[in-house]
Amino acid sequence: MTDDAPANGTPEHPADGPPPPPASSRPASSAPDGPAPDTVIRPPASAIVADPDDGDVPATEDRGAGQPPVPPAQTGVPGPIGPSEPVQPAGVGRSGVTGAVVALGAGLLGAAVVIGGFRSRSGGDGLDWSNFGVALGAAAVLLAIAVLGALVSRVGGRPREEVVTWPGTVGILAAGLLIGIGLDRDDSWVAYLIGGVMVVLAVIGYVAARRAAFVVVAILGLALVYGVAFDDLLADSVGDEHLQVTGAVLVAVFVVAVTVLGWALPSRAVSGVVVGAFGLVGILGILASFAVLRFLGGIFGGMSTMLLGDDPSMFSAVGVSDGFRETDVWWVVAIGGALAVLWALAAAVSGHSGFSILAIAMPALGVPLASVALAAEHPTWWAASTAVAGGVLLLGGAFLARLRGRRTTG
Repeated sequence: MTDDAPANGTPEHPADGPPPPPASSRPASSAPDGPAPDTVIRPPASAIVADPDDGDVPATEDRGAGQPPVPPAQTGVPGPIGPSEPVQPAGVGRSGVTGAVVALGAGLLGAAVVIGGFRSRSGGDGLDWSNFGVALGAAAVLLAIAVLGALVSRVGGRPREEVVTWPGTVGILAAGLLIGIGLDRDDSWVAYLIGGVMVVLAVIGYVAARRAAFVVVAILGLALVYGVAFDDLLADSVGDEHLQVTGAVLVAVFVVAVTVLGWALPSRAVSGVVVGAFGLVGILGILASFAVLRFLGGIFGGMSTMLLGDDPSMFSAVGVSDGFRETDVWWVVAIGGALAVLWALAAAVSGHSGFSILAIAMPALGVPLASVALAAEHPTWWAASTAVAGGVLLLGGAFLARLRGRRTTG
């Protein structure tokens, strides 16, 4: 090896010229006649060479006995597959045609359940077993296909998961619907039965397929049980005052509990976003009810003024009011703000954009509804205050992003 050779043993040559002839292992004192045998110039064992498979990470030449040599860079020859690169059979990572066929089949069977179930009670003369039997058969087929897909084979990748997931979830919902239609009673134990069956079957399905769709079904069952349990245990003690605030507290407790419990699962983002969507709709619905009551109070208040005059006693006699206290609105706004902060933190931890959307939607839609419910006399101040607060937070986020970029560069 000459003194001007680089550390990796590759001689330098112009990019547009032919490579130099290979070095010869013949001693300088030997006769020049006859071709010189080619030799491979290898670097020492301690030399560092560039591994094209690892990008910029250096790798040693010594790969152990029996390992193929590292191909030179930019030769188009793929390197050997490392032990951390699993090889999957074709079709394992995606459902393909199987997913499309299974989804359409589950949808058609679900349509049969809905038609047969509701038609079985449309006559009003008891249960029509012809329609109800069709609905039962469709639900049984859905659940049976899901069970067979889970038990017949433990391999199959994503196609097998599709066979277990969509017939299973639709079948669980169909079972809950048919239990309610078949029993046709308003007792609390019927709701507990429906919710319990949905939760138990969803847990079994999740264990079999580990898909987030079963988590969504379990959340529906838990919400049903949660609502009925509150009505049975706490509704009488709470009373009829501050109904909107009570509803907001119930929604917030359920959202936080399901988010925290679901965080231990791999599907934490799906469960958190789904229950967060329920919480968002609930809080916005409560604020919208305030706004509607304010609007109706204004209409009927104006009509009463024209009919009864300006005597306050006459207003109290006919019961003209908005139907809520303004402090109730502020309590609901505070609960919604706490949920928005929770979703923003969840987005920071998980990196899921669904939490970010929830954190954006709550103030963007809730604050305008609150201003209508409170009949804000100076809406300009509301707009200016929210604009200033949002601008400060955005500037703070940009500053933090710049600091993190500098630290990463450093």
